[in-house]
Formats: sequence, C-alpha cells, structure tokens
Amino acid sequence: MAKTRQKKSHILLVDDEKALLLAFKKFLQSPKINVDTAETFNEVKSMLEKKVYDVIITDLRLTGTSKEEGLNIINMTKEKNPETQVILLTAYGNQEIMEKAYQLGAAYYFEKPVSVNVLKEALMNLGVM
Repeated sequence: MAKTRQKKSHILLVDDEKALLLAFKKFLQSPKINVDTAETFNEVKSMLEKKVYDVIITDLRLTGTSKEEGLNIINMTKEKNPETQVILLTAYGNQEIMEKAYQLGAAYYFEKPVSVNVLKEALMNLGVM
C-alpha cells in the first residue's frame, strides 16, 4: 500500500518583537509545518511575492508609521491569495480594530498576551495542524 503524502503547511509569523517570533516559531514548527518569520511590512510584502502561505499570524503594530500595519497585511494578503487565512494579534485592541480585522477577512483576532495553545487551537480549526 502506498503512503499518502500529506501537504506541508506554511505559516508566516509577523511581529517586530524578535523574541516573540522565535518563541512562537519554536512551538509551532514541526515536520508537517514550516514557519517563516518577518519583522516589517516590507519583509511581508517581499515574502508574499515569493510564496503562498496557508496562514499568516501578524501583530497589529509593527515598527512603521501607520500603527495598523497588521490591517494592511490582512488586506494585502487577501488581495494576493484569498485562501490564505490571517490571524491578527494585538496588545492595543479595541472593538473598532476587531471589526476592521474581520471586515478585511481575518479568521481570528486575539489580544496579547496570547498563549501558544490558543494559537495551536486556532490553527487546528483552520486545518493547518
């Protein structure tokens, strides 16, 4: 009987806090999941030109000027590949940001601090884990 090869999932983590990126990557990376990281909006833009991700987990605020780069990432992602799911994380959450995120097509919105277990559950619900 031939083995069926499972597709490897691709996740992009986006945050300007390098320690957080490394911690989440350590917990999410597995033989079935490839995790890339980016710290800036421009890095994300470049990476989306080269690769299609199953899920992007992004912070709302990166080291940029808009303070809402995460919303721009949702918008850009959905324009390039509508099937890519986006999870927005923020320490600066409010009802308006949450509504904007969902209107742009975010699959999940979580306020920081968020546990790795919560992210894993969301990824399972999205069929990535």
